[in-house]
Amino acid sequence: MPRTSQAVIARSVNAPVEVVTITVPDPGPGEAVVKVQACGVCHTDLHYKLGGIGND
Repeated sequence: MPRTSQAVIARSVNAPVEVVTITVPDPGPGEAVVKVQACGVCHTDLHYKLGGIGND
């Protein structure tokens, strides 16, 4: 059965981030479900959000 999780997304460059509920599909063969308790945002993620990467 698919699970739901919270995700932080930015819909466009320089837009405020939003916390949304997403649906995570069941794992496929050779995959596993893990519980993520914390994560960070790397400099590359920030660069994408600010428009420094991917605006070609």
